[in-house]
Amino acid sequence: MPDYPEPDNAREHALEAAVRDLGEASTAEEIAAALEAIRQVPIDVDGMLNAVRVPDDAGEYEAVLRRLLERIPDEWGRWISCGPGWYPILAGIEEGLSELDPDYEVNQIKEKFGTLRFYWEGDHPDGDAIVDEAEAESALTCELCGNPGDLRTKAGWLKTLCDTCGRSHGYVVTPD
Repeated sequence: MPDYPEPDNAREHALEAAVRDLGEASTAEEIAAALEAIRQVPIDVDGMLNAVRVPDDAGEYEAVLRRLLERIPDEWGRWISCGPGWYPILAGIEEGLSELDPDYEVNQIKEKFGTLRFYWEGDHPDGDAIVDEAEAESALTCELCGNPGDLRTKAGWLKTLCDTCGRSHGYVVTPD
């Protein structure tokens, strides 16, 4: 197993804060200050892309999420961009695909338009059915808690959430 770099959390948080400041800047002085703050953060691009970022809330899914992240090729960025309610779905994908094709690769794992997107490459034709079924399951599963959910919207953003999570985050059910 390759030795992956550890995430440099302090440096990455500083960069995130500076980028957030740039996004919120409204004057030329604020923009200049934010750009200077970004410039001041030393960035190890290879380290950022190749570090395995198991989500802090992985819990019992830590090992399976790590396996998925380690399947992502160097320079692609090893992180998962979805909530913990979908971790069991990801575990099912890993179990199914690894049985069919032990050497499959993952390109990206994320939420898009309210459902799971799992991009992968492999040699077994039945793998697409496993991924398609999992992505369809995500459309019925709260991304945050894993309970049954519906597509909801807030300010143009889409999420699949249960009633409780939807209300607590200000999302409403999308009209049919």
